[in-house]
Amino acid sequence: MLPNGSSHATRLTVFNSAVKMNIVQQSRESVMRSHASSQLTVNGRPVAVHAMLCGSVTVKRSHAVCCVPERTPAQLRFLTILADRKFADPMPIWCYAIDHPEGLFVVDAGASPSYNDPTSWEPDARTGAVIRSFIKLDVADGQTLPDQLHRAGLRPDSVRAIVLTHQHIDHTGTVPAFPAADVWTTRAEDAAANRIGALHWRWRDAATTIRYVDAEGNHANPVAAVDLTSDGTLTAIHTPGHTPGSVTVRLRTDQGDVWFTGDTSFTASGMDPAAPTAGIHSDMRQVRLLQTRLQNAGLLLPSHDPTVPDRLEAAFR
Repeated sequence: MLPNGSSHATRLTVFNSAVKMNIVQQSRESVMRSHASSQLTVNGRPVAVHAMLCGSVTVKRSHAVCCVPERTPAQLRFLTILADRKFADPMPIWCYAIDHPEGLFVVDAGASPSYNDPTSWEPDARTGAVIRSFIKLDVADGQTLPDQLHRAGLRPDSVRAIVLTHQHIDHTGTVPAFPAADVWTTRAEDAAANRIGALHWRWRDAATTIRYVDAEGNHANPVAAVDLTSDGTLTAIHTPGHTPGSVTVRLRTDQGDVWFTGDTSFTASGMDPAAPTAGIHSDMRQVRLLQTRLQNAGLLLPSHDPTVPDRLEAAFR
């Protein structure tokens, strides 16, 4: 299900490694674009991949880039983040829509403007104060995932399923706007909900259709995986690392594979296992293993990479 990192070299390598974060002007231009798309095919049938900008997230420097040895336990790395007095630069929040012959699928639900409304935190004001002390979200009315779907000519009420790469608050914010959609996550993520700040009360209730990759998935492979389509071209894979229940989505197209990698790295260039990585990961060893296995595997689309529009539109030309 996952490549081994050494036998899947493709022409897409240049798009995943050549565009670096230190190209400041290019990055800023990419961030300014709120939508990008690529028209591809699966088994000769059209499929479109849309990247939609749904606000920005700003985290502490030691959250964005680990500033202590990677072997440091996750709890101590988190304390380092809380103690850090300086924030890194804002990062875009990308949600993805896959307009597949078998339906419309979404990867991550982005953030909600309610995050910045103190009254929305009244059920748990203390947790709200802690989280907002180290995570800043900037998402305006009209910039949410449903809004961006409309702008892309897609109907939010036709979304068949939402796949959450993980349950952090900048990935789950608009789940309630899709009451008819299946919401894919993992039991491992639910089990770690309190530890990772999943805040279920903000985005799900008894009526939400929650489905679990690690419960329903095929365990014949080294990792649990679920085919979201009957043709097997769209797959959700349990890939612990950033969080215990993180999920990676793979789209197999006739032009090449597209991987929606969540926060395994904030950027495609950061998917290099030798590059600096985030300080917030729950399991650094698993993160580095996944980064290694995805080397040269296809087009990598993380959730916070400013270069997403350019790479998505250029990769299969």
